[in-house]
Amino acid sequence: MKPFLQSIAEVYHDREKDRLIDYCFVFPNKRSGTFFRQYLSQCTPSGTPFFEPAVITISEFISSFSDYVEASRYDLLFTLFTEYAKLSKETEDFDKFVFWGDMLVNDFNDVDRYLADAHQLFRNVKNVREIATDFLTEEQKEVITRYWDVDLQSYSPEQFWTHLTKEGEPRVNRDSFVQLWEILDPLYHAVKNSLASRGLCYSGMQYREVAEKLSGMTADKLPYSRIIFVGFNVLSTSEIHIFSRLRDIGTADFYWDYNLPKEIKENCSATHFIRKYVKEFPSRYDLSDESMSLPDIEIVSVPSNVGQVKLAGDIIRQMTVDGVIVNPDNAIDTAVVLPSEELFVDLLHSVPPEISTINITMGYPLRQTSVAVLMRNIMSMHLRAKKVRGLWHFFYEDVKYVITHSLIISFAGKSCETLKNDIETRRMFLIPSDYIAANYPDLTTVFFPVEDLMSSNNVFRYVSELTEYILSELAKAPKDSNNALETGFVTRYRQSVEQLQRATEKYGITMRDNTFFHLIERTVNTETVNFVGEPLSGLQIMGVLETRALDFKNIILLSMNERIFPRKHYSRSFIPNVLRQCYGLSTMEFQECIYAYYFYRLISRASNVKLLYDGRTSGLKGGEMSRYLYQLLYMFPSDNLKRLNACFNVPATHAGESFSVTKDDRIMSRINCYLSTSDNKRYLSASAINTYLQCPLKFYFGYVENVRAEEEMKDYVDESRFGRIVHEVLEFSYKRMRGPAAKVEITAEVIERLKSETVKLDSIITSSINKLYNNLPSQTGDNEEYENLTPLTGETKILGELIREFVITLFDREKAFVPFYFVEGEREVFTDLPLDDTRSYNIRGSIDRIDEMTDGRVRIVDYKTGNDEIKVMDLNDLTESTATKSHNKGVLQLFLYCNMHARDRHFTGAIWPMLYAMKKIFTDGLQPVKIEGEPLYDYIIHNDAVMEALNSKLRNLFDRDTPFVPTPSDKHCHYCDFKAMCGMAPS
Repeated sequence: MKPFLQSIAEVYHDREKDRLIDYCFVFPNKRSGTFFRQYLSQCTPSGTPFFEPAVITISEFISSFSDYVEASRYDLLFTLFTEYAKLSKETEDFDKFVFWGDMLVNDFNDVDRYLADAHQLFRNVKNVREIATDFLTEEQKEVITRYWDVDLQSYSPEQFWTHLTKEGEPRVNRDSFVQLWEILDPLYHAVKNSLASRGLCYSGMQYREVAEKLSGMTADKLPYSRIIFVGFNVLSTSEIHIFSRLRDIGTADFYWDYNLPKEIKENCSATHFIRKYVKEFPSRYDLSDESMSLPDIEIVSVPSNVGQVKLAGDIIRQMTVDGVIVNPDNAIDTAVVLPSEELFVDLLHSVPPEISTINITMGYPLRQTSVAVLMRNIMSMHLRAKKVRGLWHFFYEDVKYVITHSLIISFAGKSCETLKNDIETRRMFLIPSDYIAANYPDLTTVFFPVEDLMSSNNVFRYVSELTEYILSELAKAPKDSNNALETGFVTRYRQSVEQLQRATEKYGITMRDNTFFHLIERTVNTETVNFVGEPLSGLQIMGVLETRALDFKNIILLSMNERIFPRKHYSRSFIPNVLRQCYGLSTMEFQECIYAYYFYRLISRASNVKLLYDGRTSGLKGGEMSRYLYQLLYMFPSDNLKRLNACFNVPATHAGESFSVTKDDRIMSRINCYLSTSDNKRYLSASAINTYLQCPLKFYFGYVENVRAEEEMKDYVDESRFGRIVHEVLEFSYKRMRGPAAKVEITAEVIERLKSETVKLDSIITSSINKLYNNLPSQTGDNEEYENLTPLTGETKILGELIREFVITLFDREKAFVPFYFVEGEREVFTDLPLDDTRSYNIRGSIDRIDEMTDGRVRIVDYKTGNDEIKVMDLNDLTESTATKSHNKGVLQLFLYCNMHARDRHFTGAIWPMLYAMKKIFTDGLQPVKIEGEPLYDYIIHNDAVMEALNSKLRNLFDRDTPFVPTPSDKHCHYCDFKAMCGMAPS
C-alpha cells in the first residue's frame, strides 16, 4: 500500500516539478512534513537538480502571517494573573491560581480559534436567567466545589446564580466564584490588550488575527503561488475561514486522507467530518484510484501493562526473524504507538538488540520522570524540616525517601546505604544537616538547608545548584541509554524551573508561605519532555498525535483499553458544554471524533496491525477493551482479524516454595458466612478486605481459619498506641461538649474554650493514658466522669505533655472547617454492601468520627497514625497492590465507611471522606484526600468506579475456582505473621 504522503509527492513531482519552488506545502506537524520531503527527494534521480518547495507546519504558516509572537505558557499565566488581580481586587496566591488559570487560557484560546463572539458568549454565561447550574458537567461542578466551596447539590440554580445563601452561611467564596464569571468578558479583552501591547499573543488569538487578515487579501499579496494543505482532519472555524478564502482566490489545494476501507467509511461516524471537507475543499489531483485492502489485525489480551511491553518486544523480535521487518538496522516501516505515556520507559528497555536504531517523537509527562519524583520528596523534606537550637534537622522518614531514590543511589549509593544503616542503628528520628555534611560529603548538596523558604531566590538557587550537581554526577557515570534519558529529564526539569524563575522576576510576583516550592510542583506537573529524533531512520516510537498523516507497514498499538484509548476527555472549561455547542466551540464529542479518525486512519494503510490491551478482569484500567476493538470485531470479517490471549511463563522469585489453597466444601461454607443470606453471619471489616487485596493467602489464615498471632507487648509508645490516645482525647472532648444532645456545633469559640480549659483537658489526657498505656483499672469517686486520674510520672508525664501539644495543634487545625457539628465518635456499624446484582456481603466497622457540615454534607473522619497517603495518583491504586507498594488502604477504608454510613442510615446526600494523617498534622495540617490530583469533597464522584473495582476482587473471594494465593511480591512479607507457614521468603 503506497503511503498517503508518497502519493502526493509523486503526483506533484510528475506534473508540476518546475513550479514547486513557488509552492508551499502545509502539514499538521513537523514529522509529516519531514516524511513528505523524503518522498519528494526519492522522486528525483540522484544528481538531478531540484528546487524544493516550502514545507511548513500549520502553526508556522499562521505565524508567518501574524504581527505577533506566541507567548510562553508562563507569560500567558502571569499576564492573566495580573489582569485578574486588577479586575477582581482579590488577593490570591499564584500557585493556587495556576490550575484554573490554565483553564481560562484554554477557554480564551478556543473562543478565538473558533471565531466566537466573545462578548455575546460571556454575556450569556453571566446571564442568571438563561444559565442554570444544570448545564455544568460533573467535573465543572467538582472544580466549583473545590475552589469556591460551593455545594451545588444543596442549592437550586436560582439560589446559586443570584448569590442567595442559606441562613447563617458565609457568602465570600460563592460570591468570588460568581464574580469570576461576571468578569470573564473584561478579563478576556484585558489579557488580549496586554499581550498585544507587547507584541505577544496566544495561539487562538493568532488564528483569529490571520483569518481576519486573509479575508481581504488577494492572491498577488501572498508569498506563494499555491498553498497545499495536506493531512488535516477536523478543522476549527478559523481554519475553515482560512481554507475557504485561499480556495476562493484560487491559491489553495487540499488533500484529505480519506481513502479508507469501505467497512470503516460506512460504520465509523468519525469520518463524516472528512467526508464534508472532501466536498468543500476538493483536491486538484485525484489520489483515490488505489483500492484499499483490509490489514491483518491481531487483538491480543495481555494480563498486565508490563506484559504488554514485554510482548511488544517479542513481536518486534519475531518480525525481524520472519523478515516482516526487512532491515532491522532501519526499521522505519514499523511503529510502536503509545496512547499511554506511562509505558514509555519500560518499552525502551524491551526493544530487542536486533533493532539498532530507535526514533522517539512524543511527549512524556515531566511529573512522571524520576527527577520530578525525587524533587517532590526533597521539597517535602525541606517543608517539614525543623530548626532546633539554630541547626536545621530533617525527619528520618523524609531522609529515607531521598536516599532510597534510584537517581541519588546511582551516584551516591554507598553513602546512601551507610547513612540509612547509621540512622536506624542510632535511632535518629531528627537528622541534623551538619551531621550529613560532615560524614557524607557527596550528599551535602542534596541536604543543604534552605534558610528562607519564602524567598523564591533562595529556593531557586538551591534547586539550580542541586540539579547542576546531579547533572555533573550523571556525566561521570558510564554512558548508556538510561543515563542519557535521565540526563535529558534533569535538564528539562532545570529549564522549566529557570523559566519559572525568570517569569516571577519579570512580572514581580510576590511569594508567600513557601509558594515557590508549591509553584514549582504545580507548574512541573503540566510540563512535558518532548523527544524529537531523526524520523527518517529506525524503529518509530510515538504518541497518537504524532501519527497524523503518516503510514507504516507494521503497527503495534499498546494500551487499547477503554478510558485509555480513547482517553476519557474531561471538559476542563468554564464554558458549559451547551454554550460550547451553540457557539461552535470544541466539545468532548468533537475530541472523541478526532481520536477515532486518528485510529482508523492509522491502521487502514498498514499490512500488519497488533492491538494489545490489558486483559486483567480487576481494577479500573484493565479488562475492558477499547470501544475501537469492539467496532473492529463488528466491522471486519473473521479472516482478517484474530483474537489472542498472551501467556507468560513467570519463574518463581522466592527462595522457598510457596503454595496456594484451593476451596473445598468446608472452606466455602466458612466464606459464605460473609454473605448477607447466611444464617450464620460473619462480618468482613475494612482491615480484612485490605488484607485480601494485598495477600489472599494471608486472608485465608486470618479470616477463614481464624489463626491469630500473639500480640507483642511493647514497653514504649508506638505510633498505633499514640494515635489511640489522641483519638480518645479528641472524642471525649467533643462528647463532653455535646452532652446528651444529638449533635453540638463546633465553632472557633468552642475550640478556644476546649483549649483554655486546661484542667479538664489534662484530666482527659491523664485518664486516656492510664487506660490505654498504663492499663490501670477504672476508678470511682468524685471524678467518676473520668476513668482513672492517677497522676502521671516520668515517661508518661512527658507523654502527656506531647499529647497535649498534639491535641491543641489539632484543635487549631480544625478551625479551618468551622463551623461544623460534631455528631458521633466511634460509631459501630453493621450492615451489608452489594457484591453484584444478586448478592451482598456483611461488613462491620467502627467509624472514628461523624461530623455534619453547615451545607448539609456529612463528614466521615478516620484518624491514621501510620504512613497513610492521602494522595491517590490513579484510582487503580485503591485496589491494586504492586511489586513495589501496597494499595492505598486508608483511602479505600474511607470509601467503605462512606458506603456503610450511607446504606445504614439510608443517607443519599453528599459525604466528605477525610483522613487525619496524624504524622503530618504539624507540617501539612489537615488536607483533603486527593484523587488524581484533585481534592475529594464527595465520595460519590468516584464511588461507582472504586466499588466496582473492589467488587471485581471480592467476587474472586466467593468464587470456588479461585484459590487463595500468596501476594505477588515478597516485599509485603517482611512483617507478616504467616510467612513461615506459607513458605514465602522475603528478599
